[in-house]
Amino acid sequence: MNILLAFKAEPDPGMLAEKDWLAATEGTIGPDTALLRCSPGADEQAAAAQLLAQRREGCEMALTALSISDERALHWLRYFAALGFDKSVLLETKADLRFAPAFIARQIADWQRHHGADVIVTGCQSSEGQNGQTPFLLAEMLAWPCLTQVERFTLEPPFIMAEQRTTTGLRRCRVRLPAVIAVRQCGEVALPVPGMRQRLAAAKAEIVRQPASYDEILNVQCQTLTRPEQRRCATIIDGASAQEKARLLWNNYLRQRIKP
Repeated sequence: MNILLAFKAEPDPGMLAEKDWLAATEGTIGPDTALLRCSPGADEQAAAAQLLAQRREGCEMALTALSISDERALHWLRYFAALGFDKSVLLETKADLRFAPAFIARQIADWQRHHGADVIVTGCQSSEGQNGQTPFLLAEMLAWPCLTQVERFTLEPPFIMAEQRTTTGLRRCRVRLPAVIAVRQCGEVALPVPGMRQRLAAAKAEIVRQPASYDEILNVQCQTLTRPEQRRCATIIDGASAQEKARLLWNNYLRQRIKP
C-alpha cells in the first residue's frame, strides 16, 4: 500500500520579539521568519506517528513524505527518512504559500497522478493560513472521499477505519480506498525520536528535489496588517482586611458560580 504524507514545514512565530511584530504592522510583508526554525504542524506529526505505529504492528506500507517549500524543509524530510519513511520529496518554491491552498492541493494532486498513492494524509490546517481548505480541494481534484477531524485511523486494505471528532461526539467510519485523510492532533500520540545511527544514515538518504509547477499564478496580496491587543481583564478587590476582601470575593464573584 502506497501512502503519501503531505506536510508543511512552518516557522514558529512565537520565537519573534514584540518589536518584530510591531515593525511588521508598518508594511504588508509580515514579520521576517527567514531565520526561524521550521517544523511540521502538530496535526502532521500526529499523522506520521500513527502511520509509523501501524507499520511497527505489521501493516505493510510504502511511506512517502512530501513537502512544498524551500530548502528549510530538508531537515524534516531527513528526519522522516530516519524514522523509516521510504521516500522523501521536496517540491521547491520560494513563493508565499500561506494563503494558497488551491496551489498546494494542485501540486499534491499532480504528484499523485504521476506516482500513485492509495491514501494521502495531511493535517487539518496549518498554523499560518489556518484556512483548512487544502485536504478538501485535494479530494475534489482527485474525486476521492475526504475525512477531516480524524483523531485515529487504522489501515485495513481495501478500507480505512477512521474516528472523527464532530460537534456531537466521536464518529467511526469505514471508507474504501483511495481517500484523503486530514488528521487532528488529540494529544495521545507523539512522533518517535530516531537514534544516532538512523540520523547518520538519513543524512545520506536521497531526497527527490524538483521545482513546483507554476501552471497558475499566485496572485494573493496582503493589503494590511494589524496586531490585536491581547490583554486580560482584571478587577482589584479593595478591603480594609483580608477577611473583608475574602467576603467581597465570595459575595460578588464566587457565590454566583456555585450550582445549588
